[in-house]
Amino acid sequence: MKPIRKRLVPLVLCLPIAAALLSAPPANAAQGAIVRVTLTSVWATPSPDPMGITYDPRTKRLLVSDSEVDEMPGLWKGRNLFVVRRKGNLFSSRTLKRFTVEPEDLALDNRHRSLYVTDDDLDRVFKDKAGKDGLFGTRDDVAVTVLHTRRFGSFDPEGLTWLPQKKMLIVSDSTTRRIYKIRRGRDRKFGTRDDVIGSFGTYRYGFTTAEDVVATRFTHHLLIVSSRQRFILETTMKGALVRKIDLTGLGVKAASGITFAPGTDGSKSRLYLTDSGVDNNINPGENDGRLFELKIVP
Repeated sequence: MKPIRKRLVPLVLCLPIAAALLSAPPANAAQGAIVRVTLTSVWATPSPDPMGITYDPRTKRLLVSDSEVDEMPGLWKGRNLFVVRRKGNLFSSRTLKRFTVEPEDLALDNRHRSLYVTDDDLDRVFKDKAGKDGLFGTRDDVAVTVLHTRRFGSFDPEGLTWLPQKKMLIVSDSTTRRIYKIRRGRDRKFGTRDDVIGSFGTYRYGFTTAEDVVATRFTHHLLIVSSRQRFILETTMKGALVRKIDLTGLGVKAASGITFAPGTDGSKSRLYLTDSGVDNNINPGENDGRLFELKIVP
């Protein structure tokens, strides 16, 4: 996450509005309900600021990234990728630091065993290809840059999702509060001139940041989270409002990442949400990260 002073600049003229949006629950919202909460701060290798999250169906485990832990000398052990069981137990800690110490979010292309990773300091999206071991964050990974996000106006890329049916990467930008949709052109490569790029804004729906985005499997709706608002925004691919999922009262401080995975209660699909808590720019000694498993109550 970029320094908080940078991200506050666009909001100086609308602080009263932002404060109201933060405190007021959205109208006509579905309700999120807690299934399980895990303290990522107590893992053997702690994640004080869990940011990105995705699910690996091959291993049946969650992958969580932390883009702030390298800024905390007392906690930094060279690990910024965490492999986590769905019940919240840490399975292993690994590293993406060979190409980024700022892994804001993760998106998995399971078919090709590739992990897309955003970096909002370098303003890039990387593709990390697993080696012979089939694992991410190990020595035989091969990483390349696939997108320079400044090319399409994103200077703070944070959230990321991969839509295999459309061969599309979707990036959320926290500062512009926009969702960018990047589809490969005829050359079947990202980052070239024939990419098809579209976007829409989320501010009109009450978002003052857009931290992460994930796509639903069948409807291809987008679920978007904000570190400052207490609801999940659900839109169509074109940006039309579907609904808001209220998180008020669940204790989420700063929603940072979102993904779908099978539930620990036997359900086929639940929402998993990372909460980065207090920013280390405000409290350099903080270690309050959490992982929520949620269900949606209509």
